[in-house]
Amino acid sequence: MIYTYSLVKTLYEQGKDYIDSFWPFVLKIMPKDKTPLNLASIQKEVEENFGLDIPEHSLKTIITRAKRKGYMIQQKGQFRLTDEGDKYLDSLEPESEVERRINELLEDIKNYLNEQLKLSLTLNKTYDIILNFIHKNIDSLIEFFNPDSSIIQLNISRPKTNKYDVVLVNYFEIAKQRKPHLYNTLTDTVYGSVISTTASNRDIAEMNKKFERTQIFLDSNYLFSILELHFPEFNKPAKELFDLLKLYKFELRVFDFTIDEMVGVLRNYFREQHLYIPGVRVSSIYSNLKSRGFTIEDVREFIAKIESKVLELGIKIELTGIDLKDYKPPKEEYRSKLSKYKRDQNLQGQNHDLAAVEKIREIRRSPKREIESSKALFLTSDLKLSRFDFLEMGHREKATVCEVIPDKLLTNILWLKNPSVVKDTPLKLIIALHSREMFIDRKIWRRFCKTITKLKEGASINDKDVSMLFYNHHIEEVLRAYDDSQIDEITPDFILGEVQTVNKLIDAETKKKLEEQREIFEKELTKKELEKEKELETRFSKVKEKIKLRAVKKARRRAIMEMCIPTLVFVGIFIYCVLTKGWGGTSMIFGGIASVVTILSFLGIKVNILNLRKRLQDKRFQKIYRRELSELALEENKLHKGNDS
Repeated sequence: MIYTYSLVKTLYEQGKDYIDSFWPFVLKIMPKDKTPLNLASIQKEVEENFGLDIPEHSLKTIITRAKRKGYMIQQKGQFRLTDEGDKYLDSLEPESEVERRINELLEDIKNYLNEQLKLSLTLNKTYDIILNFIHKNIDSLIEFFNPDSSIIQLNISRPKTNKYDVVLVNYFEIAKQRKPHLYNTLTDTVYGSVISTTASNRDIAEMNKKFERTQIFLDSNYLFSILELHFPEFNKPAKELFDLLKLYKFELRVFDFTIDEMVGVLRNYFREQHLYIPGVRVSSIYSNLKSRGFTIEDVREFIAKIESKVLELGIKIELTGIDLKDYKPPKEEYRSKLSKYKRDQNLQGQNHDLAAVEKIREIRRSPKREIESSKALFLTSDLKLSRFDFLEMGHREKATVCEVIPDKLLTNILWLKNPSVVKDTPLKLIIALHSREMFIDRKIWRRFCKTITKLKEGASINDKDVSMLFYNHHIEEVLRAYDDSQIDEITPDFILGEVQTVNKLIDAETKKKLEEQREIFEKELTKKELEKEKELETRFSKVKEKIKLRAVKKARRRAIMEMCIPTLVFVGIFIYCVLTKGWGGTSMIFGGIASVVTILSFLGIKVNILNLRKRLQDKRFQKIYRRELSELALEENKLHKGNDS
């Protein structure tokens, strides 16, 4: 596979499109003695030799390109290599040279992993680690192009290999600076792996098709990254995708109930901030907020201005009227299906996800088989929601485009549409993907904290023991190896065992210093403080709701007025024609209208008065809402200054 990926990158650079990246692989498996093969045999040989699972329709397109170049001929459904095809194969880089470069890379990575992790990995094991590292980035892409691909393993997530992934990310940086020839082989492999997924497409000729007018609705987790509330490892790839979305001129939107969900998440910081410790990186915005020194007041101020911040990014707010507290999905069975993928999700979170999927379905009106004509997509970092949508909503069986699309998948698709736009996107994405695994899973961390609390209450451990767990980042490294599927393994016995382990590592002098450390866990907020914050949040929520309703009414009135003006002009012209030319003059008016409608129909433009009014009203709402929220922010600042004085 690594050989294939490296060669795919080279062939793509030499060719004019993706088809030119793959017909050489077909030539390579053709018998040198000119023995003919049928399509099924070619398909099987290409997969067995190069790991490329090419659907029949795409394979025909690839073979047609080779035939046009004179490298293959077809007779009665059989294909064979020509003399010209044989000459072309001789001109390719020798397989031995490609293998030499790959083996040199694997050997260097093996030595680096063994040195850093104190292991004795073999070359074959190193190969497996590298392949797993790369495939985490492209599995969803292969699955998107061909849900029936035999390469893909339909599991919710691959096993975590953090101890390798984190070190491999460091290797990228070292190789870039000190070993450019190995770094080039490594980058060729990464880029080639992404390009190779196009062979899985059922119609490879459609790869360069452009997007039609498409709305992208942003999920709360992705927006948190855009607003820089996550750690930089999450924010950076999200912002780069955001720039790509704007470059491709997608219409960026967010559902009003997604804003509500974001507010709910931020409010929970008031209650959960005591669980997080500055310097201990947990995969949660609470961990980042705590590390950045966010106070409750800072978060409350952010909540008050969240709509304004979203609008300032050029993201429109879609009004739905959905209240997450009492939302009912079209089919109640969706709840139990979603629960299989997100076991601990609360009711409002579940309502949000189901409402988002349903709203995208409403906008599309009918299932789509091409992402370019899908009208609307729900962009998220939540791979479990994406998996639910793919498997439980019928998309895998019907080969239709999911309502939900993961951020890493869309990033790769946009890169494949035009690799020259942002050349190093796949490399940045794979580094970002594995950098995220340097964090402790949020659910694992919460279970750890709850278990620690119970042990302290039962006097099984004390503050000194807890402090010892954090010596030299011991417990962080241990917990990073666990994901939420292993949450039941975080037991009292597990923690007591880790206390004993770290106790053996720390000498008497260090223990003495640890006893003098400050307490690890901060005290919870008092009930009075929580009630005060809740009262403030309730007040601002009501004010913002009034502003939203007022903006809707104003936008509706202005849209009606703006549509009435051309109507009045038309009526005036109509009356003028009747008065000056009699009723015969009206035929000229209606004839003109009929001509305009005919021309628009010929151009494929449909005139929909109701839709025109809706779009006009939406445009006015976004402008009015943004202005009035800005005025609210000014009033709030005055209020704060008054309170401070």
